Amino acid sequence: MIDLHHDLLSILYYSYLTDSYQFVEEWVQHFREKNVSGLLANLYFMNPKEMKEEFGLEEINVLEMFQVSTQLFHHYLPDIKVIFSIEGCDYIQDVQELEKLYELGLRNILLVWNNPNQYGSGNLGDYGLTEKGKEFLKKTIDLGISIDLSHMNRKTFDDSIQLIQEEIKNGKSVKVLASHSNCYSICNHERNLSDEQILALKSIDGLLGIVGYDEFVRDRKHVNSSLKQLYLEHVRYAVELMGIDSVCVSTDDMVFYEKLLHKEYGKMVFSYENVKNEMRELLQSYFSDKEVKKIMYQNVYNKLFKEELL
Repeated sequence: MIDLHHDLLSILYYSYLTDSYQFVEEWVQHFREKNVSGLLANLYFMNPKEMKEEFGLEEINVLEMFQVSTQLFHHYLPDIKVIFSIEGCDYIQDVQELEKLYELGLRNILLVWNNPNQYGSGNLGDYGLTEKGKEFLKKTIDLGISIDLSHMNRKTFDDSIQLIQEEIKNGKSVKVLASHSNCYSICNHERNLSDEQILALKSIDGLLGIVGYDEFVRDRKHVNSSLKQLYLEHVRYAVELMGIDSVCVSTDDMVFYEKLLHKEYGKMVFSYENVKNEMRELLQSYFSDKEVKKIMYQNVYNKLFKEELL
């Protein structure tokens, strides 16, 4: 199984700040060939107040944080297939710094988190791509870094789709995904994607990662429904819209929020200790073995990230 979104780099950096690696040492045991054998490892950035509250950071140095967390990743997980990602490009100063991050191994970016920033808006903002955002995404494309549309508000999402379509028409090769967004038609959370957005993602040969976090799986009208069955409904619905070759899986596993940050979090659909078996059993109740393999790892590996797995 390849997990298309996990905040492991942030976990590693927090462990570095606190000089405590017990959680990491226990948790990395879940990465093995029989469970999770590849992932998109993410370092997330929020607004200054949130970064201070969560990490105790007064100043943000993206290069330093990225270097420390990726080095720790290679120390603890030297044989894992990985794509290094940054979520929320608020503190990346310009395209020159983006290029430095690429040289350090950055291969995926989410332009925004929930908040608006200098490049565009997450779901808490009301504007679309800025001129700096357009320049930033064009540089991202030129470097071969994949563009992750999760967390964007509708204006920033639509502007990004339009820019990507134009770049494709100009002969550029663009890698695009929504790593952890589900189907709004099933769960009307603002972080989920409408049918129109999912079809727009399909039009640029993107991938959609169905995420196993309860807030994005079920809403109030499904409060008494099984989380796993609803997760399956999201996968089925996405496959109907996009086709079997464009749908993947992600966990956005939030267990660290309680164990490291001592904050509450919602329910996870799958336990990370046995996520591959649980997910495979669920998907096999509807899809063929060949289709299950595509959803769980082949689509990510073959269609999008084969060249970039470090």
